[in-house]
Amino acid sequence: MAEPLKPIGFWSYTSSDDKSSRGRLSQLRRLLADELQLLIGRNQQVHVWQDVAAIPHGTDWLKEIHKALDQTSFFIPIVTPAFLESEMCCQEVLRFHQRQQDLGRDDLIFPFHYIDIADIQDHEVHDPAVLALLKSRQRIDFSPLRHRSPESEDVATSLNVLAKAIRAALRRIVVPDAVKVGGVIRDSGAIALGATAPAATPRLPVPGTVMREGAGPEMVLIPPGRFLMGVPEAESRREGTKDWDDDARPQHMVTVGRSFWLGKYPVMRGEYAVFATATGRDAEPWASPGFLQDDRHPAVNVSHDDATAYVTWLSEQTGQTYRLPSEAEWEYAARAGETTARYWGEAAGNPGEHAHFGSRSGTCPAGSFRPNAYGLHDMLGNVWEWMDDTWHDGYKGAPSDGSAWLGGAADRVVRGGSWLGDARTVRAACRSQLVPASRGDIFGFRCARVQV
Repeated sequence: MAEPLKPIGFWSYTSSDDKSSRGRLSQLRRLLADELQLLIGRNQQVHVWQDVAAIPHGTDWLKEIHKALDQTSFFIPIVTPAFLESEMCCQEVLRFHQRQQDLGRDDLIFPFHYIDIADIQDHEVHDPAVLALLKSRQRIDFSPLRHRSPESEDVATSLNVLAKAIRAALRRIVVPDAVKVGGVIRDSGAIALGATAPAATPRLPVPGTVMREGAGPEMVLIPPGRFLMGVPEAESRREGTKDWDDDARPQHMVTVGRSFWLGKYPVMRGEYAVFATATGRDAEPWASPGFLQDDRHPAVNVSHDDATAYVTWLSEQTGQTYRLPSEAEWEYAARAGETTARYWGEAAGNPGEHAHFGSRSGTCPAGSFRPNAYGLHDMLGNVWEWMDDTWHDGYKGAPSDGSAWLGGAADRVVRGGSWLGDARTVRAACRSQLVPASRGDIFGFRCARVQV
């Protein structure tokens, strides 16, 4: 079985940008390495490679850079106009991109936008392919913070988000997409004796890619992988939720064997309104939840039946297979590589710090808080989300392949907690049940879609 990647990174930048920032880029590299070391612990030594700090005087500079790129596990390009104009920087991006493909990965580049490059055009860069590659990745937008003190809380928070995303990627064990070999579906890493190999090895989809089709919601591509599903005993003792959590045990390993798309946000009121108008559905009760909403708030007062009708309609409109996520897919995506109770850590923090919960004022606009390491917003808090699964009182006999568990009680599973609930419900593994026809102002949903 594959092992987690070593915490060795490559800091790709132009010396002119570091000089213009009076060494600030070098300082940020050291702060990020320290933050990642804190998250990983002392058993592995974090190293974020930077040329001026690592290449001895008198050695072959280009040879040392190539050697570092061939040994590194993650790549951080400090994206500025000068970076995109640099032939050397573009070559570093493309060389590492090839390396991660050789690893069967495409989730190890973490663009760090030091300057706003939204208006950069293809003719202004050395290699337009590099610009397109970096634009397709989930990124850290550091441009509003570049004049803040490196010791400021905002800078520390931004580096923490980046460090968590890197740690999640290093921990992620990629399960190759299945390929058809000799008429049989097999894991792409093993070909049966006597079978005919495929003409070309299929490339894994690019995790973190964001797309939208027609009137549908924005979707994020979630990579395949493995995770431990359920609530550990220690978490229940700490949270005081032992009686609640028995239905989320035993903990068991789940393999999500294929990439899938998941909504970047819960389905928003404006998106749901398009569906309701097109299908002639009654405007009540989703249109009048009892508190103020605009089009960016999550749609509420939506039953499981309503949510199923929405994904069926969206599938018909786009020709793609939209559905509700399975409970296992949802928890896998909510954790985003974390093993803690919440994707930001064990402690809930104060309401309004990381997620919207413990409120009496209703929903907040989707995306009001920082996303998790997969780029998903509001996976915890704001609204409970309908799952495809029927309710079971525990995980004994649950599927281990990430599929929806059907055939249980008539009730359906909801996940994630809501704006009204307390911190105990705002946990990645917390689950509850509801009659499919039920509606309420704390219930919404998020779409999933098959990767093709």
